[in-house]
Amino acid sequence: MAFGSRKVHLKRAKKTAKRRKRKATTRREAALSSITNRLVTVQALQAPLYECWEPKGLFDPDAGMGTIVVSRKTSGDQILMGTFLLDVFCLGVKNAYCTLMDENEYRFSLQQIEKHQHLVKVHPACARKLVEEAHAYAEDLGFFPHRNYGFARKIFQDIQKDQCDRSFTFGRNGKPMYLAGLDDSARFSMEVINTLTARLGPEGFHFLKLLERSVQRPYG
Repeated sequence: MAFGSRKVHLKRAKKTAKRRKRKATTRREAALSSITNRLVTVQALQAPLYECWEPKGLFDPDAGMGTIVVSRKTSGDQILMGTFLLDVFCLGVKNAYCTLMDENEYRFSLQQIEKHQHLVKVHPACARKLVEEAHAYAEDLGFFPHRNYGFARKIFQDIQKDQCDRSFTFGRNGKPMYLAGLDDSARFSMEVINTLTARLGPEGFHFLKLLERSVQRPYG
């Protein structure tokens, strides 16, 4: 009986060792793949500019949120796509990423963005200026950009924003306006309101909560 139990124990131990070995191999492969992709992406940051897009009517009173796209094309016809979801009324850079893809994937990504907004060509200098000034506006209010912003913004590289002659006015009607989206949790919304209240006082900003298709509940 003792011999049989020992045999079962050894069998289980071998299976466990094999499973751990497979997991370790998978982790190493994933790490190497991540490093390789990062190096390729860093190299692509030096590629020539390809296209730059902005959402039409971003600063319209009923808008305030949209995606800026900056892309570069490598000698191997790969597209490095940097996207920045901006809230120009309050929160600045809500989302950001910089990814290498082929032309078909790039066009598909643009189509997905255009399901929610109409993109128009924008001068690279103005794309950078808009993103960075939106970030600065939100930072002054106490909000940090998306965690990927630090890397994604490297796509600007040699773009000189002082070549943009446009000016941007953030907020709405002279004050920040937090538009609480359908996906914003009650906790997140309260954190935003508390931050704005501490920075500007209860009358220093606007708060609108989006309920289904209508904007309701003015605050401040």
